[in-house]
Amino acid sequence: MSERFVATTEIVSTGQSSSLLSDIIAAAFGALIGDIARLFDFSAPAYSTEELLRQVRISTRQLASVHLNALSQQFPKLPKTHLQPLANAQALLQSIKNQPLLSFGMQKVKPQEWETAQRLLINAQHQWQRGGLTDAVKSARQAQRLLASGLREVHTRLAEAQHQIVVNSTKESLQEMGYKVHTQSACSPVGSWTALWATKGAKAIAVVVSPKSQLMMDMIGWEGTTCQAELIAFRQRMTQKGVQFREGRRYYHGRREGGLLIQEAAKVARENRVPFTQALLQVACRGRLFEQQNEQQRRQSAAILVQQRLKT
Repeated sequence: MSERFVATTEIVSTGQSSSLLSDIIAAAFGALIGDIARLFDFSAPAYSTEELLRQVRISTRQLASVHLNALSQQFPKLPKTHLQPLANAQALLQSIKNQPLLSFGMQKVKPQEWETAQRLLINAQHQWQRGGLTDAVKSARQAQRLLASGLREVHTRLAEAQHQIVVNSTKESLQEMGYKVHTQSACSPVGSWTALWATKGAKAIAVVVSPKSQLMMDMIGWEGTTCQAELIAFRQRMTQKGVQFREGRRYYHGRREGGLLIQEAAKVARENRVPFTQALLQVACRGRLFEQQNEQQRRQSAAILVQQRLKT
C-alpha cells in the first residue's frame, strides 16, 4: 500500500438519493416522510449533519447581532449586556427555524421543550416591556438552554443516522468488490465509531468511520501506488450508493505492509490478543489519525510519490 486515505463523507442531495435521506429521517426520528423535499435543500450538492450544524452556528452569531441592534432600538435605556441573552436566544430560535430538518427534528424529539422555549421568549419580551429585567433575562436564558439542549439531541440523532448509512454503504461496496468484511462498533462520549476489516486473499482493507462520518482507509498487500485503482473503484461504488467524499487527503508511504492505521492496529491486536476490528477502534479512538499531516509528513509523501512515478 502506498497511501492512507482520509475524507469527510456527504450524502448526495438529489432526488435520486431521496431514499437515503428518507432513511436518515426514519433512523433519527422514527418518522416516515412522503415529501422529503420540504426538509432537505436539493439545490445544495450534498447533505452533511456536521455542515448543517456549522451553518446554524454561523447563522446564530450573525442573527444575534441583528437582534441585539433591534432590541437596543426598542429598549434604548437598557445596556446591551442586559439585552444580549434575549438576542442570543432569539437568534438561535430563528436559525433552527430556518433549517426545516432541524425544526422538524425538534418537534419530534423535544416537542414540549420546543414549545416552552418559544413561549419563554414571548414572555421575556413582555417582561422587558413591563420593566421586569431580572425575570426577562431569566426567561431568555432558560429558553436558550432548552433550544441548545434540543439541538444537541437532534444533531446526535442525525449524526448517528448518517454514520450508519456510511458504514452500511462501505460494507456493501467492499462486499461487491469481493471482500469478506468484519465490522465492530463502539460508543464514545462524542458518538459511534465503526471499524471494518475487509480481506481478499493476501490483500486487505481497513476502514474506520468516525462519529462525524469521516472515513479513513488503509490497505495492505499492494506494491507502491498500485492500490490506487482499488481506491478509485471503491469511491465509485460509494458514489453510486449516494455517498460522496469531500476534503479527501492521501498520505503516501509506499509500504506493502500498510500504513500507520494498520501497523498500529496490528501491534495492539498482537499485544492485547484482541480481534483486529477491535484493535482498529482502539487505535482510531485514542489517536489523531483523522488530522492533517504535518509539513514533514507531506514532504515524505511527496518524495515517495515522485520515486514511484520515476519507476513507472
